[in-house]
Amino acid sequence: MARTQPPVFKFKTAHEFAFSPAENHVAFFGGRDVSVFSFPEFKPVFAVHPIAHPSHIDFSSDGRRLVVKSTSGRTVILDAQTGRTVGDFRNQKEGEGSAALFSSCGHYVVSVSWEGLLSVRDSATTELVFSQLYEGGMLSDLTTPRDRRFFIYSVGYRPPSDSQPPPPQTIVLRPWPIRAGECRELAQRWSFIAALQVSPTGRMLAIIHGAPPKTMEIYDIEKSRVVASRAVRFGGTSISIGWSPDETLIVINGDQRCFVLEMPKLTVRNEFALRYPCYMGFSPTSRFLALGSWRTSFIVPVDYLPTFAESSKADSQRSEEH
Repeated sequence: MARTQPPVFKFKTAHEFAFSPAENHVAFFGGRDVSVFSFPEFKPVFAVHPIAHPSHIDFSSDGRRLVVKSTSGRTVILDAQTGRTVGDFRNQKEGEGSAALFSSCGHYVVSVSWEGLLSVRDSATTELVFSQLYEGGMLSDLTTPRDRRFFIYSVGYRPPSDSQPPPPQTIVLRPWPIRAGECRELAQRWSFIAALQVSPTGRMLAIIHGAPPKTMEIYDIEKSRVVASRAVRFGGTSISIGWSPDETLIVINGDQRCFVLEMPKLTVRNEFALRYPCYMGFSPTSRFLALGSWRTSFIVPVDYLPTFAESSKADSQRSEEH
């Protein structure tokens, strides 16, 4: 790791970041290892290889544990101070899927699978305490607000034939604790959802959809309507959405670029080049922005973003010249 001045933290590959709730640690993975650093001192705490191909990471509410999910679906619990594996769900048969997230109390882990399985497990005993299978469905885009009072995910189904497009996806809201029959579907449906992220208060949902992904919409969950929309050119390795804690800013990655958008009209506040972007997320205090990439990743002070945008533009121009 190298620290530049002003304090922009620079990495190699970082597929996803997670800040601890107290913002005194940051976890990330890129390649084989899961690493934790103290923050903002940025001193290494540990780097471990608990499972092959980690794909999602989340801190518990007390910051003492990490849940790590792999591309196979296998999920483990790590001690966030030592990196020691303290729980292994041994659930790779559940299949690949999106995030595994702690409940508000930290005792449980909620997960969804591309094989159509919604599951809740006890993080200490690894016992499966709730599950629901959507036959023929594909569950993805698991997200939760700051207080984790509910969880949201998308449900898609395969088309009847290869010549037909898939039907629009349903977005399901499950109040916590998750119980059979206690859920509601949002009134609107979207086709080809590429990413979605609920806002920290749980009032709004940011959705990127289209084929290819070309539209971002902000959906007011309480009023059941779209309140803002913006066309953006997307591309690269994956698509990510990050809300600032006060919900005034949204960061997304486009085609080799990142955009910081201002609510409520989604006007561009900052724009900067980033090769192969894959993750965007604010720290809990909104003081920092984490930018994950398959090539070079950064944690940037939000106040420094205008300068960072100018320097990234200059770097991009020099790269093109050579």
